[in-house]
Amino acid sequence: MLSTIKKLEINSVINYVAIAYAFSIPISRAGIGIFSVLLFILWLIEGDFKDKFLFLKTNKVIISIAIFIVYSLISLTWSSEPGSGLNHIRKYFYLLPILVVATSIQKDFLFRILSAFLFGMLISEILSYGIFFEWWKFKDVLPNDPTPFMNHLQYAMFLSMSSLLLLNRFFFETSLKWKLFYFLYFLTVTSNLFLNGGRTGHVAFAVSIFVVGFANIKNKFVAFFSMLLLVISIFYTAYNVSPVFQSRFDAGVAEANKFSDNAKDKYIGSFGIRLAMWKAGSEIIKEKPILGTGMGAEMKALQENIEKSNYDSALEKYLLVLSDTHYHNNYVQVTVGLGFIGLFLYLWILYQIFKLKIDDRELSNLRYVFLAVYSISSLVELMFGPQFPLAFFALFIGIFIGFSKNDDDYFFSKNKNSVKNI
Repeated sequence: MLSTIKKLEINSVINYVAIAYAFSIPISRAGIGIFSVLLFILWLIEGDFKDKFLFLKTNKVIISIAIFIVYSLISLTWSSEPGSGLNHIRKYFYLLPILVVATSIQKDFLFRILSAFLFGMLISEILSYGIFFEWWKFKDVLPNDPTPFMNHLQYAMFLSMSSLLLLNRFFFETSLKWKLFYFLYFLTVTSNLFLNGGRTGHVAFAVSIFVVGFANIKNKFVAFFSMLLLVISIFYTAYNVSPVFQSRFDAGVAEANKFSDNAKDKYIGSFGIRLAMWKAGSEIIKEKPILGTGMGAEMKALQENIEKSNYDSALEKYLLVLSDTHYHNNYVQVTVGLGFIGLFLYLWILYQIFKLKIDDRELSNLRYVFLAVYSISSLVELMFGPQFPLAFFALFIGIFIGFSKNDDDYFFSKNKNSVKNI
């Protein structure tokens, strides 16, 4: 009896710590680290490892993530920079909350956790608006790029997901008052997105909003044209109201024109330099297509490619600067480091998320929105590596797995019975 009460008390603490964890994800690196560790320690103290393992080993998302990490570790054996690779793999520590959220969070807390994440985003957005309008200063963040806690590409992904989460919630809300609240909140988050310089977030939003429409509106003709009208209205308004969006949009058009004209400096610029990196990455992939360079040796391979290739001197300078970071494309990064085997294993994770059986229709739809936003955002930034995107991934995947459980799954039913017996 006492041990049962103790387990239930620990489980209750885990649920509330998970709320604090979700709140911290958009606003605090330290919070992510502290609550990730605390959640895992509490999860270990809670026990029930046999029952947890029985559940986890049958979940294909968990299995696919585990296989990817194990393969990444194995790749260190052929990497010329195993220390760098191990340092990268250590960051997968931020995926541990998936295990906790998937197994120990009570279902009625999962929506509270989503609300806590949105509240954290609200704090971030208030700071962002204040920086943009120059009401206050925050660290070294400038008004023309008001992203208070992370880089603008990561923040754009957070904003896109939050915006579409609210729009998805709008379709399921029955109260007219709350419907209005969610739609107005959707507009404020979307407005913040277009004050942000992350153009890929704008593209992710424009594409993923159709996922929301098709998932929630029965008449697909109506769904397409209503979402198209909404997208056109938002983009037109943003172009005329947001100087940040207007300048980034015009710069994008100018870069596209350089490529159509085959201009000499076509690879100079935000998107052009990325294309140059991807082109170099494709050449490296051709050399080691199956296994890749091994985790950690991706950027050394780029530096070697720059040294033996005849790049324009200005382009070479840009590439050498960026060769200390990453390829600004999750798929290129994975394929260079782990070969096509690694790319297949990474895409297999996304496929298993897509295939999750989630009975709650709202969360099932949200899963498709998440995949669209995350996959598109990953085209121009490394999202499966840095702290903020990994925590973002862990939170939502843990929630989706949590909602995929049946009510009679392993120790959840046991906990319910224990509650009744006390």
